[in-house]
Amino acid sequence: MLLWDSVPKQRWKGNPLFSFHVTGLCTHLPIIREQTSCVKTRGRNRNHSMLQVTKKTVCIRRTTEIERMTKNDRERRRKKMRLLLFLTVCQYAISSVHTYSVSNPNVILLMADDLGIGDLGCYGNRTLRTPYIDRLAKEGVTLTQHIAASPLCTPSRAAFLTGRYPIRSGMAAFSRVGVFLFSASSGGLPSEEITFSKLLKQRGYATALIALYASNMFRGKSKHGLYGDAVEEMDWSVGQILDVLEKYNLRSKTLVYFSSDQGAHTEEISSSGEVHGGYNGIYKGGKSTNWEGGIRVPGLLRWPGLIPAGTYMDEPTSNMDIFPTIVKLAGAQLPYDRIIDGHDLMPLLQGKVTRSKHEFLFHYCNAYLNAVRWHPGNSESVWKVFFFTPNFSPEDSNGCYDSHVCFCHGGFITRHDPPLLFDLSRDPEEKVPLTPKTESRFYEILKVIQLAVASHTRSLQAVPDQLSWDNLLWKPWLQPCCSSLFQSCYCDYESEDSLLEVHSG
Repeated sequence: MLLWDSVPKQRWKGNPLFSFHVTGLCTHLPIIREQTSCVKTRGRNRNHSMLQVTKKTVCIRRTTEIERMTKNDRERRRKKMRLLLFLTVCQYAISSVHTYSVSNPNVILLMADDLGIGDLGCYGNRTLRTPYIDRLAKEGVTLTQHIAASPLCTPSRAAFLTGRYPIRSGMAAFSRVGVFLFSASSGGLPSEEITFSKLLKQRGYATALIALYASNMFRGKSKHGLYGDAVEEMDWSVGQILDVLEKYNLRSKTLVYFSSDQGAHTEEISSSGEVHGGYNGIYKGGKSTNWEGGIRVPGLLRWPGLIPAGTYMDEPTSNMDIFPTIVKLAGAQLPYDRIIDGHDLMPLLQGKVTRSKHEFLFHYCNAYLNAVRWHPGNSESVWKVFFFTPNFSPEDSNGCYDSHVCFCHGGFITRHDPPLLFDLSRDPEEKVPLTPKTESRFYEILKVIQLAVASHTRSLQAVPDQLSWDNLLWKPWLQPCCSSLFQSCYCDYESEDSLLEVHSG
């Protein structure tokens, strides 16, 4: 299984930092176990990694020779090393794996950060060039109602990795800040949570975590500034992966999934006025909100011969569905001691069933239940209710530009009693709330949803708040030296070169 996470990321106020992250790389091979060895200035770094990943990192203090290296030299080394690592694992897979079956395929999972559903050509964009991602759509299934479990990166990715609503793992904040801001925070995915990588390792899969950052090679090439440049470079990176699969005859033996952790960050604008956020198409709102623009994300799956090519799926699906899907494909057992909120996608993708198992989806704003989606089994309607909505600023805008993101409580929201009701099958843009006068079943629909909320609430258990203020604060004794503010050490990429040669030989 190959697991990739490709992320365009921006830093606020006109200092863009674009990055592509590979969340992990997994193959159905004997596990390559490597140790982590870093020289740290002080203390011990607590492990709250989002994936159970083994990777060799050698860190030593700066030397005069390294100090003479230019920033571009180091960037070229980083890019070379990440590509080399990916190609090495692919070559190792080819030399080690002789048989494949439907029950133990390779899998590549690519997750972009803050990518809007309207940023891709296969979802209607005509000015950004994304031919390789569009190729995935042409050769596989396009999910048109693929829903992120949260409109923020930290809880969304926690749900993606565990197949569970983030409220169940404590990865949903009761405070204003809903994401981790520092690598040296004491909060994180609890060790009791089970990620799909852990289950797949038990089935003989090897996993890895790779981060791939954007360079200057695409700067100025798109029609949409730095953000557009990053999207087009991300697409090129996806193409590099697909080419490797073709080269080594792995295309028909590999399930590829592409998505985003939430909708585009519409308020991401530089101090000079350049838009550094993406485009959510026709959908309202964006990152940090549960309007469709914040949670309806790209969802593409390709597996030649097993998944029909060039098809569209309009049923509600979730990024939590990836967990049970790949766990089942690997022949592993789902955990029996906890609720898994995702559902196996394969029957839906292969046309064995026509209805999604997600009759209800619960949309949280941090730890607060914000909205609920109901897709009745006997209807084409997709009802969505809002118990509260964010107060956009300026009022007539499509986001919270004054605060850069929308918040989930207090004076930042407006509560609704009765809740706002929309039928997304007729009003996907969420423009006109229904009323008892315009929808005869108004109160009947609300009653069904309220019963579903009560049942869902009873299934929740009290867990430690991983995003409490104490867990969010920067703790210098937990700071990895290689990413510290003072750069007291650096990563020795030459040593990593030799390590790769050892493990690929």
